[in-house]
Amino acid sequence: MKSTISTRLLVSAAALIAAAVPALACGPFNPIIPTPDFFEISIPHRSMADFDREENLCLWQEMTSADIPLSDIETAVYTRTADCNYGNPDYRKLLHENKFYTYLNNTRDEEILDYLAKAKEIESRRELMKSAWYYPESRNYYEDAPAAMDDIIAECMMYDGSRLKDRYAMLAVRSMFAAGQYSRCIEYCDTAFTDIPDGNLFKSMAERYAAGAWSRLGDVERADSIFAKAGDVWSVSEPNRLDYMLRFNPSAPQLMEWLRCNTDDYIVMITAAAKAGELLRDNRVTNKGDWHFLRSYVNNLYYSNVRLARNDIREALKHDFSSDELRDLARVWRMKLDAMSGDTSSLLADLKWIEEKTEPLNSDAKEWARRIRNIIYADYVPEMWRRGDYTTAILLCGYADNLDRGKIRYDVTLEYFYTDNRCFFPPIVSMTLHELRKSTVETNPSDYSMLSFQLMGSLSSGRLAAVYNNMQQATPLYEFLKRRARTDRDYYYETIGTLALREENFTRAEHYLSRVSDEYIRTMNTQKGNYFDRDIFDCYSSYRFGTGNPHSENPKLTFARMMKSLKHTMLYGSTADQRGLAKIRYATARRASYNYNWALTQYWRGYCPGTFMAILNYGDNEDDVCDYSFLYDYDTSDEEEAIEVAYEKAIDEALATLTTDEARAEAQYILGNLATVIACYPSTTTAAHIRTSCDTWSTWI
Repeated sequence: MKSTISTRLLVSAAALIAAAVPALACGPFNPIIPTPDFFEISIPHRSMADFDREENLCLWQEMTSADIPLSDIETAVYTRTADCNYGNPDYRKLLHENKFYTYLNNTRDEEILDYLAKAKEIESRRELMKSAWYYPESRNYYEDAPAAMDDIIAECMMYDGSRLKDRYAMLAVRSMFAAGQYSRCIEYCDTAFTDIPDGNLFKSMAERYAAGAWSRLGDVERADSIFAKAGDVWSVSEPNRLDYMLRFNPSAPQLMEWLRCNTDDYIVMITAAAKAGELLRDNRVTNKGDWHFLRSYVNNLYYSNVRLARNDIREALKHDFSSDELRDLARVWRMKLDAMSGDTSSLLADLKWIEEKTEPLNSDAKEWARRIRNIIYADYVPEMWRRGDYTTAILLCGYADNLDRGKIRYDVTLEYFYTDNRCFFPPIVSMTLHELRKSTVETNPSDYSMLSFQLMGSLSSGRLAAVYNNMQQATPLYEFLKRRARTDRDYYYETIGTLALREENFTRAEHYLSRVSDEYIRTMNTQKGNYFDRDIFDCYSSYRFGTGNPHSENPKLTFARMMKSLKHTMLYGSTADQRGLAKIRYATARRASYNYNWALTQYWRGYCPGTFMAILNYGDNEDDVCDYSFLYDYDTSDEEEAIEVAYEKAIDEALATLTTDEARAEAQYILGNLATVIACYPSTTTAAHIRTSCDTWSTWI
């Protein structure tokens, strides 16, 4: 928020802790608009080996059983180093822990077990030989290092079965490369895979070992061509890696992933987008959806051309992609471009599709929720607001705000102990949002800090009332959004009534606030914090808790009725003194409702760490990033100053209309000028009251 005055209402538990504990001075931070990945990729494959591993796990599962979790296969193939025989105690233990080993044991698949044992032995020897401390067994035998692999190479070459032929051939090539037998590695690779089709994982792996051998022998150009044809963009040594890969293997999914890792490289992305047109006409390119997607991304990111970006993404979704992940990302990117244009024609279907990806059992659920929030917060809401479609904007925002809040738990452990510069926290206690909404004790960290609530508070009371009425329409989109967004009557009526108090529309405020249940009011953060237990007619900014304003079940309704009565007396009082005193009380109470009694017209005061900030990066201004300048923000530099000026003017005008000393004395008493009452109006009943009742020095000054 813009205001920098101290926080007096903290809307979240985290904010309360931050205000109290010096150790947490650097946080917590306000929630801001998420910036998730759309085309780019945050956790890329670091090498071709990562791709190999994924495919290899699937092939093992295909060869054994689809019921075996890939994680168990990964543990058995890549993690465990125990000997794969039943006599090993570790192996017997694994039978109870790992379904892959269990399957191999129960099916008596010694062929696979023997293969895994050899593969692990090769890896063990290779790691040993890589060590800087490795020393041959026979120090005078020059070829001892290559010979260290000869026995296992021979064993791999002796396999004459068909089931694991490609795997054993790859193991032999790998062993020759590890032993430094580069020429033999190349020759064996050329002959061992002649009857194995292209596209076979193990043939590709062996060919890349052969490429490494060519590189060691000095033929880097041949090595690069083999790496490129295999899709190993990470091993290509050519400086212009993009052009080289496009010449040899433009359909390689690894190339697209490499590009997705370089979205912040302007030259790479502009060059790739410029070549996309030629590639889309190339029959060798099977994943044309990838290249349409890339061009759409570049057109929007670097050229801000939403029209061209939308055309490309529509074309992309008509073609094949290199992965299901990219197809899903292309669809959500199309959603974002639709949002930037304010197009809601497919919004309902898209939200139904993407919501399924936010289920708690999905490992990427949080990232998909972030994508929904980015699209709604950064694009749909500002666009809907500009069009005056406040109902859709607030419902969409409320949907995004509450998308997963009902599924998570909130820490409500606020007590702490701070001694000897150390902070001690008790065991964590958590509650669901539903429980917090019913609690009359614990702070609700969600409902009054969300962006949708700030949108509600940025409208006039009349417009928000119209929004609430419009929400009752049973349109398919509204019904879907209301499943998540908070739309209960108490929540809206209390806010409408509060807005009416700001506007001095006390008749409307009374109408709505009188219809808010007492149960709801008791659950509000302002009520839990006793922020209403302050003297409404204390004209000074020092808080005087519990003096003159007894705690009310519905303090805002009490205030609305009082102000409505004072306003009536100001206009229709029978004497000038009645009208003048009513004006003083009205001006004082109005000023207090924006100052030390701010909870009557606000939901927080000043900077509050719990509230949502409509920005994309910390340090940005709302106005500069996402056009949220319309958000209501309590700012002491303008609104409070204007109210202060109005207060001073009203007091001067009211004092000038008073005709009797009794009225003047009462006016000075309301204003807190007790010494003035005693000095100027000593014979009045107000002065007598002061002499007999006010014996505290602070009340006189």
